[in-house]
Amino acid sequence: MKRLFFENRADGVYTALTIDGKLREIYIDSPENTSMVGQIILGRLEVVLPGQMAFVDLGIGKKALMNISKEVKLQKNQPVLVQVYKDPTGTKGAYVGMELKHKGRHVILFESPRRDIGISQKITDSKERGRLRETAQQAIPKGFGIIIRTNAQGVEPEKIIADIDELLTLHKKIKTQAEHADFPALIYPEDDAVPSVLPDMISEDLDEIWVSGLDFDAIKKAVTGIMPTLANRIFLYESLETANLFEFHNIPPQISAALKKTVQLPCGGFITIEQTEACVVIDVNTGRYTGKKDFRTTALTTNLEAATSIAWQLVLRNLSGIIIIDFMDMKHDEDKNVLLDALARELKNDRIKTEIVGITDLGLVQLTRRRARESLARLLEQDCPNCGGRGRVRIQQ
Repeated sequence: MKRLFFENRADGVYTALTIDGKLREIYIDSPENTSMVGQIILGRLEVVLPGQMAFVDLGIGKKALMNISKEVKLQKNQPVLVQVYKDPTGTKGAYVGMELKHKGRHVILFESPRRDIGISQKITDSKERGRLRETAQQAIPKGFGIIIRTNAQGVEPEKIIADIDELLTLHKKIKTQAEHADFPALIYPEDDAVPSVLPDMISEDLDEIWVSGLDFDAIKKAVTGIMPTLANRIFLYESLETANLFEFHNIPPQISAALKKTVQLPCGGFITIEQTEACVVIDVNTGRYTGKKDFRTTALTTNLEAATSIAWQLVLRNLSGIIIIDFMDMKHDEDKNVLLDALARELKNDRIKTEIVGITDLGLVQLTRRRARESLARLLEQDCPNCGGRGRVRIQQ
């Protein structure tokens, strides 16, 4: 059972995804940490740097970083319409771009002089890929590119073309609004009643969607606008005296568990997760698990369970950037290949791009996961004032 929950809680609007009752993803929108990803903003060019880079003032304090195409000529202080690709994280500002992208039910429409066409890798049938490419080639507007989403599989051409037309109309509307706006201005989205992460969470395999303490009609309209087939699967939660929506589905304890350093494995081993400014470091330990045969079998069993858990925790905690995993030492190449194959399979379930870089000479597995939003820990925790976030307190002067 795959469920999506939206709840207005004391410290913000929470969005949670569970699979068979187990918390898979959690996002928080509040006045302090609302995600900006996908927003289209009229900013002002602040500084142009060597190497086709620039800083853009979005009117929010931290300056955003932007790549500049060689073909585009910009001047300091001129207004620029940009879209946020990555949220500000830590000391870094947002990452923005001038090529606007609009996500629809079946396609993503983006500005591109090359009229690029991409197709979701999850669509594997060659005939279907050819059919979808042909449809896109017939309908792609001049000056745009198209990415065919997984949801387009099996959909008739008329609906895909209608989706493209809707996104093109939206694009023109945004451009017109920007021409008459004053800096700084949020151009899109206009409706803040809908959680910012909602478009990314909607999928055909959702069994139920529950809403509590929010504008139910606005959320239902947004959901069905993306995927009309979900109209009969969205419900308003009437609060019980004993529990609100999240408590009723046992979500708060799972959020607390996702903030702990240690995660237990079914075999008795465990993993520890340390998030630093530069990277995420994950260590795998056998713990009380000694195995029934030899150390080779023990290490492989522990590592395979750890791979499953690590892939889940990356999504749940929203960990990103450079990720280093210290698995149990394995001497045999065939065991290493089994582990990497298992990890790759688990990572395929992540909707955020994650790539296995390889194994270092020291046996460390390197991953990269695209950074978009702040991690769960950075949203819900702050550095200890006594130790400055080091986790250690001096006992002698």
